[in-house]
Amino acid sequence: MRALATITAIAAAALLSVPAFAQLKKSSDQKIDNADAAAMKQLAQANLNEVESGKAAAAKAQNPEVKQFAQKMVTDHQQMYNELLSLAKQKGVALPQSGSLKEKAQSKLAERASGADFDKKYMEEMVKDHQKDVQDTQNIAAKAKDPEFKRAVEKAHAKIQEHLQMAQSIASKTGAAAGGTAPSSSSGSVNPHTSFSNKK
Repeated sequence: MRALATITAIAAAALLSVPAFAQLKKSSDQKIDNADAAAMKQLAQANLNEVESGKAAAAKAQNPEVKQFAQKMVTDHQQMYNELLSLAKQKGVALPQSGSLKEKAQSKLAERASGADFDKKYMEEMVKDHQKDVQDTQNIAAKAKDPEFKRAVEKAHAKIQEHLQMAQSIASKTGAAAGGTAPSSSSGSVNPHTSFSNKK
C-alpha cells in the first residue's frame, strides 16, 4: 500500500510539472539574442532619459514652443518606453526603470541656466541627441534579428526623425545651433514612414 501511494505521488508530481515545463520552454522560445537584448535596453534607457530631461525642461522653459516641445518629448518617449516594455516582457528582457546617472548629471548642469539661455541650451542638446538617435536607430534596425524588435526600432527611427525636424525648427528660433538635416535612412532597412520612437 505504501508503494502504491509512493507511485501515485510520483505520477501526480510528474503531471503537475508538465505545464511548468511547457511554460518554461515557451518562455525560452521567446528569448531574443544578446545583441538584440542589449539594444533593447539601450533604447529603453534613452527613452527614460528623454522623459526625465523633458519634464525638467517643460517646467523651466520660458519660450512657449520650447515648453511645448519638452512636454511632447515626455509624452512621446513615455509611450515609446511603455511599448518597448511590453515587448521586452514577451521576450524575457529586463529593462532599466530610471534615467541614467549621466543624464541626471547633465540635467543638473542645464538647470543652472535660466530664461532664454536655458531654452537655447536645451534645444541645442535636443538637436544633437536626435541627430545621434536617428543614426543609432537606423543601425540597430539594420542589425536586429528579432522581427518584432526590428519593427519597433523602425517605428522609433521614424518618430525620432520627426522629433529632429521639430527640434531644428525651434532651435533656429531660439538662436541655438540647428545642425544639419537628418541622416538619410536609404542605406539601412528602416522604413521612414512608420511611427514609434526612442532616444539616445
